[in-house]
Amino acid sequence: MPIDKTEKKRKRASDINGRPSKKPALELQALPPLKASVVEDKSELAPVIATTPGVQNTKSLRWDPYIKSRGNVSKSAAIARNPGIVSSEMLLQSSQHQKMDFIGREGTGEDADSQLKHYVAVVDPEQKTWQLIEARRVTLRGAVRARKAEEDSESEDEMNNMRTQREALTNEFGTKQSRKMVQSRAENAQLSSAPAGSVTEAGAALMSSMPADVLSGTAKATELQAEVQAAKPLPTPNLTAAHPNDVYPIENLVPGGHSTLRQLTGVSEWKEQVEAGVAVVTVSRYVSNRVVAVVKSENQTQLQILRFIQLLLEFARSLKGAGRQASSGPNSKRLPPRELLRKILSNTTGATPSEGEESTSELLPENIVDAVRRRFASDGSTLTKHDITLLHTTICAFSLGGNFPNELATDPSDLRDDLRLDSATMQQYFRELGCRIERPSRKEYKKWNVKGGQAEANLRRVARLRIPLEFPKVKRGGRA
Repeated sequence: MPIDKTEKKRKRASDINGRPSKKPALELQALPPLKASVVEDKSELAPVIATTPGVQNTKSLRWDPYIKSRGNVSKSAAIARNPGIVSSEMLLQSSQHQKMDFIGREGTGEDADSQLKHYVAVVDPEQKTWQLIEARRVTLRGAVRARKAEEDSESEDEMNNMRTQREALTNEFGTKQSRKMVQSRAENAQLSSAPAGSVTEAGAALMSSMPADVLSGTAKATELQAEVQAAKPLPTPNLTAAHPNDVYPIENLVPGGHSTLRQLTGVSEWKEQVEAGVAVVTVSRYVSNRVVAVVKSENQTQLQILRFIQLLLEFARSLKGAGRQASSGPNSKRLPPRELLRKILSNTTGATPSEGEESTSELLPENIVDAVRRRFASDGSTLTKHDITLLHTTICAFSLGGNFPNELATDPSDLRDDLRLDSATMQQYFRELGCRIERPSRKEYKKWNVKGGQAEANLRRVARLRIPLEFPKVKRGGRA
């Protein structure tokens, strides 16, 4: 019999018991007929649809929103769309990731997708309705955070800890000569612990034996330091103050002093909202995080100061770019018209009124608006870079008081977000005011709401105002 060499190919066990090659068709869920409606919302705080091309979005990240007004908005677009979305632009930012910073921006209008309307639908099967609301479309991007060098305070603390450990080892195991040297250094450190600016008897004797030309050079350096400090865009400090509370008095920070604070509107409104248990809504993170505690402390002056800080933050928020052709110089900003500025400063919620719209809040007295304009606007309508820095440092000086009764200290992070500045600029502002920038100690974790232990404390900074003041020294060039 002929042998049939052809055999059937056996199938593998994995082919027999494996997954089917075709996916089963999904069964569509039958929904009842729904009644559709569009929610007309004019608020700028609309829902956000975020796309993450090339970035894995983590749901645990907390995003900080920032809003600024757009320019050249057409009337037809404002009528056809949500005016809050058309007239403003939103930016999302998050730095909670260990190694990356995330930023979300809206479309610039050049691509076709930014010209489309985007909606979010909410379906209610029980009521048989679904509602559509216009939303913003934001594209999220991520970037690796640049590693910054350690602050001078950190390196100084590490050096002091190493020196203390070395001295302890020397006193315990060192020779007689090395222990004598450590004791001599400790005595010299105690003798040199006099207040800054004072001269000891040994120093006076040494200065009396120095040549006259050397003494005149030292005096000139001191005078130069004072002149440079006076020329900086800073509020005027009281250098003879014996207590930190007297360094920046209200008369130097507020035009008109206490009489201006008593005329501020919106203070009684805040008190009524807190007493009624209603949340106080502002666009300032600094004000919102402190207004409830200040109202409950029943300190009327501190509540008025907090309202003036909110006024200055709204003043800074209302500034617009003056353009390259401005006569006031680069980086200058212009103020809105006088009546519109009065409405903006009178509003305690942070909503931006239009020029023709009537304000629902009680308007500020005109003399207060004019006083603020004269203090920070050199020509009444524009602010130079020097004027803007003076505005920022004045707000920083206000923030030092009222946080704790026994010291003048603050966490610059809230003001950094309100003024939209980086941490290095904010810390430099407080150094120019005479503050020390330090990390919170272990005993202060509860005071500064440090919940992440030592790891979070290493990233936090606190500005403290102490006597004697420490201003940045004038850097002198090398010899020719």
